[in-house]
Amino acid sequence: NKAGSGDDNATVSIKNPGKWESMIPVAPGTWQVTYAPHMTTMAKVFGGGEFRVQYILNNDGTMESHARLDFPFLFGLRALYLSVSGTYGSVDVDVCRVDFDEAWIKAIPMSDDNSSENDVDDKPFAKISDVPDSLLKSAITAVGRKFFIENFSIFPVSFLDDDLIVFDFELLGTRICARKASTA
Repeated sequence: NKAGSGDDNATVSIKNPGKWESMIPVAPGTWQVTYAPHMTTMAKVFGGGEFRVQYILNNDGTMESHARLDFPFLFGLRALYLSVSGTYGSVDVDVCRVDFDEAWIKAIPMSDDNSSENDVDDKPFAKISDVPDSLLKSAITAVGRKFFIENFSIFPVSFLDDDLIVFDFELLGTRICARKASTA
């Protein structure tokens, strides 16, 4: 979408970015968070490291999210993936909502002296069904469901086009920006 201001590089948001009919043509795909001040603050508090978040929005309104934590406090781990799945949809013309119903983790161990970093499968479990059944899986899912608070799952969208979204995370009083990495 090009703005009519004479600047050929200016883009404008789709109209009514929170409305399902407006978002569904552009939402499906993999989105990488590129700006999230609360994540930068958490990384600093925990002594550096990284906190990367990916959203995978599917055509049918289901979604998965994977947060990769790589902090010095993760003793014996190179990284930890915190993953959730659920649905996304519309509240009104400017607000969307996300409802998560499953949570899981994947620990990425440090590689031993006999293997290279490339030998370690440094990817999250794509879906909860990929996680081996265990007491830990059940416990993480139960704890995750307790943290899914409906009042905090509403996100005003200030900008959305085919490869960029900017939305507010009102719980933390911050704005988040994500870029589309691939389409569904």
